Amino acid sequence: MTGGKDQRESWPGFTVLLLLAILIFPGCLEASPKSCPELMLFGGSFERPPVHRFLPSSRRTLLFPASVDETGFVHPLSETFWGNSRRWDRLVDDSLERASLLLSTTEPLLVRDSKGVLQMAVLSSESPLLATGILTKGFLNRFSALFGPELLVAVPARNKVYVFPKLCNRLPEASAAVRDDHIISPCPVSTEIFEVSRKGLKAVGTVEPDER
Repeated sequence: MTGGKDQRESWPGFTVLLLLAILIFPGCLEASPKSCPELMLFGGSFERPPVHRFLPSSRRTLLFPASVDETGFVHPLSETFWGNSRRWDRLVDDSLERASLLLSTTEPLLVRDSKGVLQMAVLSSESPLLATGILTKGFLNRFSALFGPELLVAVPARNKVYVFPKLCNRLPEASAAVRDDHIISPCPVSTEIFEVSRKGLKAVGTVEPDER
C-alpha cells in the first residue's frame, strides 16, 4: 500500500441482530464519522484516494483504507495512516473478518439457463464491504463448490459482485448488466474482470468492448 496516485421478541435474539448490524451495517450507530469503523474497501481509480494500491494486473480497480459514516458515505483515510503499521494490521484483519461474516450471511442469486445449468451467481448487499469479501478465504471455497476451482469475478460496485466459472461461462451475455450496474451505482468500482483461484486474484480483462 502506498500513498499518492499509484494507487442485521427475545432479548437474546435482539442482541444477536444488533451485533450483526454493528458488524455489517454500511455505516455505524454513532453520529460522528470519527467513531465509524475503518475498513479496507474496493474502489475505482477515478476516486483517487490519498492511500491506495491497485489490484494485481489491474488498471482501474484499487483497494484503499476508509471510514464509513452512518449515512454510508465513504471517507478515505489520509496519508498519515500509512505510517502506523499496528493500525494498518488491525484494519486488514478487521476488514476481512467483517467481510467474511457479511459474505456468510448474504445469499447469492443463482442464475440458470433454460436447461437448468448454473451460469452465474450475483451477490448484492447494502454494505460497501461486500466487494472486499472476494479477498477472504471463504469466497473461493464457497463458489468453487458451484463453479470449479477457478472463478471469474466482476465488481461493478462495492455492494455488487458477479461470479462466473472460468470455463464455459456466459460472461459476454452478462456484460451489459455489469456495465449498467457500474454506471448507475452510487458506489461504482470498475468494469474489470478478475480471476480468483488458489494462486490468488488478478485482473484478466474487462467487459468494455473498447478496452479488450
